[in-house]
Amino acid sequence: MLSGKLSRWLDAWGSPHAGAIRAPLLDAARRLELQNHVQSLAWSLTDFQGQATQPLFGDAPSTFRGKGLDFEENRAYQPGDEPRLLNWRLYARTGELYTRVFREERRPCLFLLVDRRAGMRFATRRQLKVTLAAGLACCHAWQAQQHAFPVGGLILNPEARWFEPVMGETAMEPLIQSLLDPCPPLAFQDDQLPLEEILQLLLQRLSPGCFLLLLSDFSDLDVDSAASVLHQLSKAHSIRAIQILDPVEQELPDDADLLLDDPAAPDPILFSGGDSALRRDYAEIFSARQAALTACFSGNGIPLHVCTTRDSVEACLDMLRPVNHAG
Repeated sequence: MLSGKLSRWLDAWGSPHAGAIRAPLLDAARRLELQNHVQSLAWSLTDFQGQATQPLFGDAPSTFRGKGLDFEENRAYQPGDEPRLLNWRLYARTGELYTRVFREERRPCLFLLVDRRAGMRFATRRQLKVTLAAGLACCHAWQAQQHAFPVGGLILNPEARWFEPVMGETAMEPLIQSLLDPCPPLAFQDDQLPLEEILQLLLQRLSPGCFLLLLSDFSDLDVDSAASVLHQLSKAHSIRAIQILDPVEQELPDDADLLLDDPAAPDPILFSGGDSALRRDYAEIFSARQAALTACFSGNGIPLHVCTTRDSVEACLDMLRPVNHAG
């Protein structure tokens, strides 16, 4: 005899909504609409503050020294140095040969960390949290492609899939497809990779100097133990964090009962809208958690933006508009 949990899975898979469960998060029309929208933006979604380390030459300052536009220093001549880089004026004053060294400009990289684990496959309004995350990630990627930046990513499903930074629409398409893959419900599993371990993986594998976009609800991030790795990441990269929540995660409704279906639970869970004590306790817990999360990010120089499933992708992008482009 099938358990209640499995029965609910099969009922959902065979229901009239099963097609939506198996469909990509963005259909072709919505994908084109967002591509056109992001191409019309008058500001950049990426704000590179650090020094690029990617091998491709570009416009951003880098950690490489050699040929470039920004003068770095004069150093003693070494056999093999190009004659045109010799500082003849310094030679005339000192009688010794010196070579002018410049800071090379390299092409910065956009790297996406997108959470598609169980907690992100939830919503009571408009769209799944993961759908909004996918739309925002794609928009950043499409604009980076427009600016000829390499784009890479780490997608959590709950297993992690790493995409090395690449350039060009064709090369980037596997990353986009992974972002938009269908997201059927998942049980909350104890064996899914904690977000802190994922951040450690980024610290170990990602070349410094990227613009790192974090898209998650950050529900399992331990702010105390994660502070160190966030600090190290912020020293190596320019980082933006976007937290995606559903309105009922921010505040339990007071005008209706809430029935939540966790595939890992034997029965759906009922929250009574008439229980004022429950709503008050939940509000206090959420407020304290949110304050700690905000302090953890801001304390490491990382802006934390909050979007909800009520918001459109376009509205969230407008929230990221730089101050000097306001209006």
